Amino acid sequence: MNSLTKEEWEILNTYRFHQSRKALKGEEASSFLDGDEMESYLNHRLSVIGTDDLKVAASLFMKRYAFVAAMGLMTMTYWNKKLNLAPHNLIMTDGEKKGLWMPQFHLKDASATEFTSREEKEEFIQSIFRDHLNPVIQSLKKASKLSNLILWENIAVYVFWIYENDDFLLNGGMGIGRDEQFQALLSDENSHWFGRYHNNPLARYYSSKVNVEAVPGKVRVRKTCCFSYRLENGEQYRCKTCPQTCRVKKI
Repeated sequence: MNSLTKEEWEILNTYRFHQSRKALKGEEASSFLDGDEMESYLNHRLSVIGTDDLKVAASLFMKRYAFVAAMGLMTMTYWNKKLNLAPHNLIMTDGEKKGLWMPQFHLKDASATEFTSREEKEEFIQSIFRDHLNPVIQSLKKASKLSNLILWENIAVYVFWIYENDDFLLNGGMGIGRDEQFQALLSDENSHWFGRYHNNPLARYYSSKVNVEAVPGKVRVRKTCCFSYRLENGEQYRCKTCPQTCRVKKI
């Protein structure tokens, strides 16, 4: 058994991941695997999320929930440590940041183990996507009729961020085999890691970054819209990579 260090937990805390030291008034993630329970959850939080549209709520839910994948991949890739991200081990509580709904994640069992083989890492990746996030996507589709193309891109943007962000290396991460692992996550040969897919559901969103007017540096323009602009007072929350605006502002 190898727990995370204090410094590692401080990094996870900045991304809304916490050790659960007490009983919490939140939602166990296992309830998100059922479409009816997911619909009930979203309907009860429309005002908290900032919308009256179930599709907008579903998209924003997945945009926030994608951090389950992001943090699992980060701890694996840069620290060689495995968190227990099974739905029954995860509690999600409401939170807020700068006027946006930002839920917090709490692990009941916050212990970690070190990976000892590539096969073990592949099994862990499948446990995140095939066994956890893909069922959540299916529940969101059933609850809101939202396209899974939007839901998968909401996950993809954070997966790309994990593997393209050198800040994790600067914070003491090792990143051994990072590029090879990233390519494996984008390979159609590994489409089964994500569920019953013939094509990799992440790869379709991986494109070259481009210059966009009024946006510093190159960005990867989204292929689908996440609906952030449709939140209450939402124009201020529109993504800088929004396809609706970037396609007419490319330099």
